[in-house]
Amino acid sequence: MDLLFLLTLPLITGMACRLLPRQSWAEGANAAGALGILVAGLALAARVFGGGPASALGELLYVDALGALLIVVIVVVGFLGALYSVGYIQRDVAHGKVPADQVGWYYLGYHAFLWTMLVAGTVNNLGLLWVAIEATTLVSALLVGFYRTRAALEAAWKYLILCTVGITFALFGVLLTYYASAQTLGADAGLTWTTLIAHAGQLDPGLMKLAFVFALVGFGTKAGFAPLHNWLPDAHSQAPSPVSAVLSGVLLKCGLYGVIRFYLITSVAVPGDFAPNLLLGFGLLSVVVAVPFILVQSDFKRLLAYHSVEHIGLIATAIGLGGPLGLYAGMLHLFNHAMAKALLFFVAGNLSQRYGTTQMSRIRNAIQVMPATGLLLLLGTFAITGVPPFAIFVTEFGIVGAGFARGNPAVGIVLIVALAIVFAGAFGHALEMAFGRSTSKLFPVLAGPLSTIALAVPTAFIVLFGLYVPPSISQAVQQVVTMLGGGKL
Repeated sequence: MDLLFLLTLPLITGMACRLLPRQSWAEGANAAGALGILVAGLALAARVFGGGPASALGELLYVDALGALLIVVIVVVGFLGALYSVGYIQRDVAHGKVPADQVGWYYLGYHAFLWTMLVAGTVNNLGLLWVAIEATTLVSALLVGFYRTRAALEAAWKYLILCTVGITFALFGVLLTYYASAQTLGADAGLTWTTLIAHAGQLDPGLMKLAFVFALVGFGTKAGFAPLHNWLPDAHSQAPSPVSAVLSGVLLKCGLYGVIRFYLITSVAVPGDFAPNLLLGFGLLSVVVAVPFILVQSDFKRLLAYHSVEHIGLIATAIGLGGPLGLYAGMLHLFNHAMAKALLFFVAGNLSQRYGTTQMSRIRNAIQVMPATGLLLLLGTFAITGVPPFAIFVTEFGIVGAGFARGNPAVGIVLIVALAIVFAGAFGHALEMAFGRSTSKLFPVLAGPLSTIALAVPTAFIVLFGLYVPPSISQAVQQVVTMLGGGKL
């Protein structure tokens, strides 16, 4: 019942926000519903990590350790984004950027977006997983184009077209997997993931190789792997900042989740390093491709978008390397990155509304103009570039170490060089924004308590997990590692 309740709550919340006649009531329903989703999601994850997989509707819905980790990321970032949205949308309405009658539609779209991602993390059928991930594109495209400017609409169409074309490749992967299943299982053939993983060793290796290639390209487009990432900078830069936080912190992981589901089947069906090497290659390419774009960016939100390409590449590299250290660092990095990017996109929201732009050349002296936001800009930049003692330093160190430990020193060296260059470029941008001389017109911005919470929580996580990972969290991540390593589900 808790699984069904979790999937029902976002729909109820979204409809309530749309139908309530006053903006303040919609804001209250949004915050209360997001809190309920957070509690329900964390309760379900705790149940899975403490007692094994959960299922519902005859195992049509199924949540194992990997799904539970994704759910935690969805509900935590979704909750923070919902809180930050209240003050952010209020200021957009006050400045005439958003009509007051569109506020309910925004919250409806936001919670529908959360719902599609939660469905993706809970279905036990690869065909339905494909449908759910495609649904995330359709719903989030409306949010990307929410401001209805020419740039926003162009970004939304580009996002919709590229991701839909990309996800079509994943559909071929799904169909090939079904064909391989039909050849092996006969009357029991299907796309139920638990059945496929149980019989993965019997599936035709040639078909599964081809299926994985299609799935990797298709879901990899949604995950933001280079060179399939072209939609990502435009979408992240044009969406409202709370939506950008969810796109970067969560949606990309849903695409990666689809890749991992196919990866687990293919790794058993195809002996050897075929699947790990493909994932490792896409991961390293993503990290390397992101580097020059980070150096030359002029728009702050586009800069953060290219950081997403880099970090999705790091997670893929960790999974491709494998081993206890690489998998543990990669899965913890998935959460750490979500927290750091949520913080930075909220910071970007504050700065864009204060300065009226996201162009970094016009955002100057933030440390005096907005002391708290300016400080968080610096802290967030330290965190996202892997500076100690922040959480991403620990996981990046683990991923680099896994390269050497697994007999791939070239991977470790490439990562070290790339991460060093990224740090220099990103920190240079941040210093100019924080301390450079400002000549820009400033707009009034009032910080509310919900926005303060939305900024404080991810900051606490990226500091805490850099110094100490609670045993319960470590054990939960270790369960995901055991699953990825071929252990008991």
